[in-house]
Amino acid sequence: MKTNFRHMKNTLLILILLINAGILTAQSTLKGYVYDKSSHHALEEVNVLIKPLGIGSVSDVNGYFRFDNLPDGAYTLEVSMVGYQSYVKNIRINKNLILDIYLLTNPQQIGEIAIVKNYSEKNVLDQPDMEPISLEPAISHISHKDILQQGAVTLMDALKFVPGGMTETRGRKVKQFFSVRGQTYPYPDYVIDGIWQKEYQETAYFLNAANIESIELVRSASAIIKSLNPLAGVVNVNTRRYKDKETNIIAKYASLNTFQTGISHGNGNEKMNYTVGAQYFGTDGPEGRNGEERVYNLDADVEWAINSHLTTNVKVFYMGGSRQLLQPTEPADTKFMKRKERYEPLSTLMISSQLKYKPSDRLTSELQVNYAKRQPEYHFENMTSGDTKQYTEGDEELTIQQLNAISLSNRNVVRVGVLYNHWLAPEGKRYYYGKRADVHTFSGVVADQQRIGSWLLDAGIRFTQEYYKDWGGFSIEGSGGKFSGVASIKEQWQSPVWQAMAGATYRVNPMLSWHANIAAGIVTPRQGALNEEGNQPDNERRRNMDLGMLKKLSGGGQLKLSAFVVHRKDAIGYSGSSIELDNGDIMELYENTDKRNYGLEAEGRSPMLRPWLSGFANVTYMKGEKHDDSIWIKDDEVPQWIANLGFMILKGNFDGNLFGNYTGAYKNDRFVSKDYVQEFGKAPLGDYLSVDMTAGYAFGQRHNTRCFIEVNNLLDDHYQTVAGYPDSGRRITIGVQMKL
Repeated sequence: MKTNFRHMKNTLLILILLINAGILTAQSTLKGYVYDKSSHHALEEVNVLIKPLGIGSVSDVNGYFRFDNLPDGAYTLEVSMVGYQSYVKNIRINKNLILDIYLLTNPQQIGEIAIVKNYSEKNVLDQPDMEPISLEPAISHISHKDILQQGAVTLMDALKFVPGGMTETRGRKVKQFFSVRGQTYPYPDYVIDGIWQKEYQETAYFLNAANIESIELVRSASAIIKSLNPLAGVVNVNTRRYKDKETNIIAKYASLNTFQTGISHGNGNEKMNYTVGAQYFGTDGPEGRNGEERVYNLDADVEWAINSHLTTNVKVFYMGGSRQLLQPTEPADTKFMKRKERYEPLSTLMISSQLKYKPSDRLTSELQVNYAKRQPEYHFENMTSGDTKQYTEGDEELTIQQLNAISLSNRNVVRVGVLYNHWLAPEGKRYYYGKRADVHTFSGVVADQQRIGSWLLDAGIRFTQEYYKDWGGFSIEGSGGKFSGVASIKEQWQSPVWQAMAGATYRVNPMLSWHANIAAGIVTPRQGALNEEGNQPDNERRRNMDLGMLKKLSGGGQLKLSAFVVHRKDAIGYSGSSIELDNGDIMELYENTDKRNYGLEAEGRSPMLRPWLSGFANVTYMKGEKHDDSIWIKDDEVPQWIANLGFMILKGNFDGNLFGNYTGAYKNDRFVSKDYVQEFGKAPLGDYLSVDMTAGYAFGQRHNTRCFIEVNNLLDDHYQTVAGYPDSGRRITIGVQMKL
């Protein structure tokens, strides 16, 4: 198998070299940024039209727009957005033109500019991995600007204020788990620059937020294009790529001897853009609890327009350092408090390459290849007995994905994709170290989008099947100790898993649309699984529905309302029992239990409440239930309420930001001592209000240097999201940022 992986790595390197073997051609480019004249906030979804070419574009979350492959000449640029005065300018394009455009507010709403393609259709062709439009009310977008305003250090920090989002923080081998809408076990999939990741949980909480350009969070269980998991949603991360020459430096220091330093640099033109960066993060953690961390990120990214039809991108990321596993406090089980654990060194290498081919306005084809190698070395000490052990939890992952978007007509787009993933952990890892894992995953998806008048209809189906060359990594809720004697599964195909969805979007006008999406699927138990009656568990049948409304507000704001229902008939789960086989092996037993989760969400964002003030608010009400003795009972491990609120001030040289998160009460007995559970029941968690504040002052000729202060957990609430792991309380950070 090592030989096979060596061959795969050689193939990957050869592919990257072939991708980058093109010849550059000279092309003219027009690019620029659109801002609000009063607040200088970037404006998203602004229509930009070049006459008489009739070519249109729409600005992104940073106000950025770009046209490539333009013939030199004189044109008229027309820029408009509802709630703003139109901007018209005569321009001459010669090789490379960069514009900063400022729009004045207009109380009279203007009509929609007719551009060459509808925005949603254009996106599907340009971004084949885009989720169906019918799910848009259940999708949250986090920009790089949002990340900076929040003072986020890691990817997990950046997800703190999304609707229905909850981060469970602990000191276990996986430090943090993020979930939406109470959809835990399984947790959401991670997608990095369009590539699905099978094993990413242990990397997510160390991905430096400075590397992130934007995050698209699909909260719905109906995600089908990016996700192979038909239940828990998708965290889609787009890493930074510079469009113009820029260097950013940051340094900050905080309580608990916490620090962050980083530098990133990039540049771009009509042919190529590149990004390089290095970040270093450290903390001593709470005193006396084995919480020290020292982690660094190194990254490099090159995107190359080989010609007008072919673009390639190559990215290299490396994470190294060390991390101690934080010791819990009461009511955690004593066995967890009496152990010292650490990963030293940490080591994660990721190499990815993308080839995008667009021969016409009717076809886009993407080939993506990703290779990851993780080599963390685990150290353990039992403080009671003095026993120690150490081993390397190495694993490798190769993913190849090919996705096509084909416009069959001006109103219909079909997407077809296939994915192959090979994950190998020769010695197993995490809680099931010593159990070899060798898994091949095959998946295919077909989706169609059809426009009929004001209606946009979409449908799709995905099949996924796994081949277990070798699999003994049984674990339930982060523990594999009970299954040390379970026989491994060898050379077995698992039953295929399928998911199908259908959706509809009705666009009332350019500012208002209604959305509906339904999905269903079958999840089968793995081969050899048994219930307490000695039979194979029944297949799990899943049904999901999303209903929503999207209202665009003047000035670039928006309001989203959505309702969701997830029903799991015969949900497959661990029963808590096991049996000993005739050969002495221990086998875990499963059960089928009906479960359902439903709720309401509201999300509003305004880039300009006042010329100097912007804000957002979102609230999620959800209810989890399970079937027990012919009645539905409350699932008390899911909070009913999650709400977030933020205000951002930008006035002159000063900026101030205030964020609040409320997570309702829930309970859990994971990692809790048996004595505590017998006396008090499950440990109470959640029910907290966390308030964060950041403030800064910018100076210099272009306000490119900013000194700032950040206060996390302003109210000093030592709340818990996992029993035994309380938040460390109020943390104060000071720092400086420079943009050169």
